Amino acid sequence: MTTNQPLLVVTGPTSSGKTIFALRCAHFLRNNYGIEAEVVNADASQLYGELKILSSYPSSEILKQVRHSLYGILSPLENSSVAFWLKLAKENIQRLREENKAAIFCGGTGFYISALLNGISPTPAVPADFRQKIVEKFREIGREAFFRELTNLDPSSAKTLHPNNTQRVLRAYEVVAFSGKPLSRWWENRNTIDLPITAVVLSPPRNELNIRCLNRVNDMMKNGLLAEVENFLERYPNYQGALRKVIGYEETLRLLRKETTESESLNQIYVKTRRYAKRQLTWFRNQLLDAHTIPNFGDRADPEEILTKAKY
Repeated sequence: MTTNQPLLVVTGPTSSGKTIFALRCAHFLRNNYGIEAEVVNADASQLYGELKILSSYPSSEILKQVRHSLYGILSPLENSSVAFWLKLAKENIQRLREENKAAIFCGGTGFYISALLNGISPTPAVPADFRQKIVEKFREIGREAFFRELTNLDPSSAKTLHPNNTQRVLRAYEVVAFSGKPLSRWWENRNTIDLPITAVVLSPPRNELNIRCLNRVNDMMKNGLLAEVENFLERYPNYQGALRKVIGYEETLRLLRKETTESESLNQIYVKTRRYAKRQLTWFRNQLLDAHTIPNFGDRADPEEILTKAKY
C-alpha cells in the first residue's frame, strides 16, 4: 500500500536550527496525527560519515529519537552530485510511501533543495573543448553582443537571465549552440516529483544568527575538532576529496601544521561561516519563491503552523 503523504522540506542557513526543527516536526506528526516521519538528509557534507564535528552532523541523541536517512552513506573517497542525491531521495520517498510514513527533508545544500522542488533537466554534457570555444567567443565579442546572440538563439532563457550573470549566460549559450535545442526546451522535460511539497526556510535575525555561528565555531573546537581532523588525516593522508570543501577543513589543517594560531583559525572559520550563511539566505530568498519563510530559529519556530499549511 502506498500513500500520497505530502513532503516537508526544512532548509535555511547554517546555524539556523534546521536539524532540531525537523526533529520537532517529526515529534509533532507522531504525537498529534499518529504519523511516523523520517528525516532525510539534504546536506552534501552530511552524506559522509566522517568529520562529524566539522559538518555539524546530527548528534547521536537526535539520531536515536527519529529515524534518519542518507546520513553517512558515502566514503570520503566517493563523490556525490545533484543527480546522484536526487535519485536516492526519490528512492527514499517511494520507500516511505510504501511504509505509510512522512518524509521530512532537512539540509542547507541549495542545489539539492532546488532539484527536489523543481526537478533537474537532462541537459547534454557539452565537451570541454566546445565550452572553451564559447568562452573565447564571449571574450572576443564582449558581453553585450554575446547576450544579443543568446537572445536570438534562446529568447525564453535570455528573458530569465541577467546579462551580468556570466556563468548562466555561458551555460545557456553552450547548450543551444551544441545541441541545437534551447535550454528552456530542455527544462520542459525536467524530472519532477508528483507529490505535494511544502518548503520551509528558517530565516532568523541576522545579528542573532551571527552569534550562533560564532558559538558553533567555538563549540567545534571545544568538542574535539583538532583531534577529529588529525585522525582523519591519519586514515586519509594527502586527502583531496569532497570534504576538503567543508568550511573549516583548510583552517584546521593549517592549525595542525602550526602555520596559524588557534585564535586566528577560529576567526577565519567564523568569518567564512558567517559569509556562507549570508549567501545561503540570499540564495533561498531568490530561488525558493514559494517557500514559507520563518523569521526565527528552529528551536523557536512553531511546527503546528507549518504542518497545518502542509495539509497533513
